[in-house]
Amino acid sequence: MNIKRTFAIVFFAVALPFFFYSCSKDDDEIVTTPTEEEEEEDPVTPTESVYSWIESEMREKYYWYSEIPAASSLNYKLGVADFFESLLSSKDGKHNDSSDYFYSYIKSTADVSASTRGISQIDYSYGFEFQLYLVNESPASYYAHILYVAPSSPAAEAGLKRGDWIHKIDAKAIDNSNYTTLLGGNAATLRVANYKKTESSSWTNIRTINITSARPIEDDPLYYHNVYTSSTGKKVGYLVYNHFTADKNEDNADGTYDNKLLSWSKDFAGVDEFILDLRYNNGGLITCAQLLATILAPSDALDRIFCIEEFNGKPWIQKKRNLYYNSNLIKSGINLNLKTIYVLVTDMTASASELVINGLKPYANVILIGTKTEGKNVGSITIKDESKYDWYMQSIVCKLYNAENKSDYEDGMTVNYELDEARLQNMDSFLELGDTNELLLNAALSIIDGNYKTSALSRSSWPTFRKAGSSLDRKASNGVIINTINNAEDH
Repeated sequence: MNIKRTFAIVFFAVALPFFFYSCSKDDDEIVTTPTEEEEEEDPVTPTESVYSWIESEMREKYYWYSEIPAASSLNYKLGVADFFESLLSSKDGKHNDSSDYFYSYIKSTADVSASTRGISQIDYSYGFEFQLYLVNESPASYYAHILYVAPSSPAAEAGLKRGDWIHKIDAKAIDNSNYTTLLGGNAATLRVANYKKTESSSWTNIRTINITSARPIEDDPLYYHNVYTSSTGKKVGYLVYNHFTADKNEDNADGTYDNKLLSWSKDFAGVDEFILDLRYNNGGLITCAQLLATILAPSDALDRIFCIEEFNGKPWIQKKRNLYYNSNLIKSGINLNLKTIYVLVTDMTASASELVINGLKPYANVILIGTKTEGKNVGSITIKDESKYDWYMQSIVCKLYNAENKSDYEDGMTVNYELDEARLQNMDSFLELGDTNELLLNAALSIIDGNYKTSALSRSSWPTFRKAGSSLDRKASNGVIINTINNAEDH
């Protein structure tokens, strides 16, 4: 079952904070119980003016401002977080059987881990991303499946690879008391295996790996790129892009990652086809999405509408603002003039990733391969007044449309070719990103060459694990981050 992230669990590893998002109200959620003090007190003592500031800003900028209750019905004695939530619309976030959370949120500025993506891409960790699966319910225990490993990290040095399953940490099963260790901690001993269903066993290559202490690891969104020659002689570009981030650090905004993307675009010059891998990309900055789309789009789309931001009509900003496929953005790179784009997606694909897909659809043939995306078609901004208040709000302020005025993916985007890399029967093809035998890349290459065949694997004899939290959830943006606000159309 797909389980969506609904709350953050804060913990400290080597005195540095991380966020790890767990999932729904189901019995496979990962839970830590706050103390009585944590439940009753805000991290910063609020003043009366904080409530007035929150209410005023939300009534002016919030996309669903008309649904904020009348002032006479608001409870100004609530804690700040609860007061903020009392203003929010039921249209804000995911509220269904498997998920219950709002996109908009408020945090204390004292909480250094609560900042939006773009402030720092130096991640204090072991250097691997993973998906947790519940394998026993009582007592709860989990296996961690490695999605990818950062180069030059403790994980890479220890020999951990995409597709490995971590069963134990320091000889202990992974449970609610120790799973956060996987995000980064002291040196540890990991019990690791691979999954390959046979008549006698499902686990192979069972081994013990020693991993050194977590350290600062660069979370480079541009993970991998290559150009393949297909079996029919076509040149096929392939890009793994894991989050929409422009810089290593916004305090030194030099466009490190945007410049790298522009440089890589020239490596794709002359490709016949293109595969964009967004399977683990759960969002980020709208300007990065605009840049990527401008590189990929057909040349006749340049300087035409990429997306339309629809705001609430209040005086703070115009009702609608157009963002364009801006040819000025790619002067140090190239436009690939693609008529068809193959995009690899999963239920972790969200926000700015979906914006790129939706924005390209009016101009190119966009073919989705994988599983249904998450469904986030709104944008947020950071609202703060550091001179007066120790809080900042990340508020939904707009809905996002493409040039055809379509924004119909709030429940996720349906794929053209359904392939679930998380199914245990597909573990033989859960290979390194970029390996042409890897499940989703291989499918895309086969579709391009016209020899793709649907798998006929039986599901009945295969065990199933239920998804719990993922390390990627701490990086998710609860809507496309609108990092440029002005009253002029953005060309």
